[in-house]
Amino acid sequence: MATLEDKTVYRAGTGRRLVFSFVFLFLLPFYISLGPMLFWRLSQGHWLGTFGLLVLAVLFSILMFLILIELISSIRSEVKFGENSVAMILPSGHGPTPILKYAKHIVPFADVERVEVHREVYKNRIAPVTLKGARVKMKDGRFIKLGYVNEANVDASMPYPEIGEKIAARAGVPIVDQGYFARWATDKLFGRRATGDDLKPIESAEIARINRKHQNFMLGLVGALVLLVGLGIVSDRDRRLDVGSLLGPFQSYNSSQ
Repeated sequence: MATLEDKTVYRAGTGRRLVFSFVFLFLLPFYISLGPMLFWRLSQGHWLGTFGLLVLAVLFSILMFLILIELISSIRSEVKFGENSVAMILPSGHGPTPILKYAKHIVPFADVERVEVHREVYKNRIAPVTLKGARVKMKDGRFIKLGYVNEANVDASMPYPEIGEKIAARAGVPIVDQGYFARWATDKLFGRRATGDDLKPIESAEIARINRKHQNFMLGLVGALVLLVGLGIVSDRDRRLDVGSLLGPFQSYNSSQ
């Protein structure tokens, strides 16, 4: 098994590329057919069910876009370590997930000043997520973003913090841990740069507060679901009792015959 020292190439495996290619090509005919279906319904004035089909088309579009992002990422993303430099093809957007624009970097180890890592806590009650990011600061002041990983589920093909550690080890430079930052998921999704309070590290107490809000929200959600299921069971039982009481005289009559 390759270790941090002897692994020199990072990229998605053939199986992953084949799986995403198969899923995308399998769903593509169904996705394309939604356009003519919607056009025919709207042109013929068939409004019944058209809204539901439109919602399906929007959700299907989001799904296909996400699959396309992962497919292109698995094909294009690559990091190769050489003796004196590292060659990288990585997403060039500002968001935590790769989009469609990529950039190629040749980074000589002699030009690296330091490697920076930080964690971003996304303030979301439903599912707050902590992502760990890494970037390389060059001696000329430029920053080269490596990428983000979910610490709870690190992508083995592109473990960006591990790649940053290896660059730092090869270049003989320090790794600077900048701590935790709180971000809104919508800002990162649309690639908005951090400004103002987003640039200030947050303390462990704030992280605990965000996690506590998430736990309270999930407890309330589970409680509401349990209540709805209970009401549904009671309603179904009462309905069966009502039906049984209505059919009782007819059943008695038939048995007497």
